[in-house]
Amino acid sequence: MALAAFLAEEFFHQKVRKAGKLPSVPTDEEIARHNLDRFDFLRLLELLFLALLLTTAAANPATGHGQMCMILTGLQISRLFGRRILSRWSVLGVLQAIEMAFLATILLLPSAAVDAGSYIVSPASIFALMGGVFYGIFVSISAAFSISYAIRLLAAESSTFYETFPPLANSESWALRFSVYSLFAGTASVTSLFFVTGLSAPFILLSVSLMLQSAGTFLCRQDSSNGHHPLSHILWTASFLMAFILVVSGSSTMGTSL
Repeated sequence: MALAAFLAEEFFHQKVRKAGKLPSVPTDEEIARHNLDRFDFLRLLELLFLALLLTTAAANPATGHGQMCMILTGLQISRLFGRRILSRWSVLGVLQAIEMAFLATILLLPSAAVDAGSYIVSPASIFALMGGVFYGIFVSISAAFSISYAIRLLAAESSTFYETFPPLANSESWALRFSVYSLFAGTASVTSLFFVTGLSAPFILLSVSLMLQSAGTFLCRQDSSNGHHPLSHILWTASFLMAFILVVSGSSTMGTSL
């Protein structure tokens, strides 16, 4: 039902856009006048379905599926309020595509089984879990801006994509901001995870993702002859993909350690 709502939103979005009734960059006056636009009601419905998904047994936070559900909910909240901050439908669309990839993964891949009564809750496991969830949210948003950056960079100036997606400097600025946020959450998660699982596969994979995120942030803050940093976006996207694989593969399932 959540995936169907996402598809319905995209269908109506394309229909309205092709009719010329939806500018790629809403004006400040339009945003101030409409606290909720026509698509926000669909986004609220999607958020409701995701919240209901969190109440099911499949959303056990000790499993990869449960962690994806939590990340999805955070991304949907970000997308619901992001219109007032980003003022770009295109970036919200990329973020929606990332959410749909998570939903499709939940539908297609089996969930790891965890005995709900066997794991022990500890402060370290809670910090590892919540830090990882926020890390997943922030790197996903950063990746959405990096994808938008790449589309704008590779698009011809006469194409629709060039006008629809934000300027390179704009996308890079937002990608850097959320990458910095992710470093705090990722560091907290990695440190706590070490005390929970030691030198395990989840710890190593998450550490590599965090190092890629850190390297991209460091390079982005260096002076560049062309004013932007394509390598940073490659590193941020690779970091996101590694974090995505970590959750999708079930490697992040914490089992008896949570």
